[in-house]
Formats: sequence, C-alpha cells, structure tokens
Amino acid sequence: MAMPKDFEGGTEVQSNWMKFEKFGDRVKGTLLSHATVPSTNPTFPDQEVYVIRKEDGNLVNVGVSLKKSGTIARLNSVKVGEIVGILFESETAPATKGFAPAKNLKVLSFGM
Repeated sequence: MAMPKDFEGGTEVQSNWMKFEKFGDRVKGTLLSHATVPSTNPTFPDQEVYVIRKEDGNLVNVGVSLKKSGTIARLNSVKVGEIVGILFESETAPATKGFAPAKNLKVLSFGM
C-alpha cells in the first residue's frame, strides 16, 4: 500500500510487547504496574500484563497467561518499584494437543 502524502517521512513505532521467542530471551527493569486483561479471542485465556521500564527508559509489556499460576504468583510477589528480571528458560509440552509448547519463565527480583 502506498503511503499517504501526509504520512511520508514518518518513522514506524515498534511494538512494546515482549516476545519470548528463543531460550535466553529476557527483560529486566522496574515494575511499574500490572493488570488483568481479558482475552479478545475465546481460544486463548485472559492475561496478566506487567509493565516494566527498562534501564534505557523504554516501556515493555509482558503478557502472562492466567493459566500460568506459578509464574503469576512469583510476579505478583514483586512490588511496584522493584527491579524484576524475566528469563525465558525452557519449554514444556502444551496442555492442549496442537497448541504451541508452554514457555517456562524464570522470575528474578533485584530489590528496589
């Protein structure tokens, strides 16, 4: 699609959603907030979305399925204002056949 004239010269703003794609992918920064976000697709569960400010000042959203109760519990034990790290450590077989493997996230706290 051709760019409209009044949009020429603009720079596309990239998504600020963290994607854990390969083992070792990680994000570290200050936890600013978190909230439950309902799914817009009945195939997928609701998510808890954590907003983290990285050291460079950029904000990152990290969505975690509410079915990942252990990960949610660990992240909810981190206080707003605390420095948190989330590391994509491993995968396990999906709970539902035909779905993608479950991603296992390690949660680290670095204090205030």
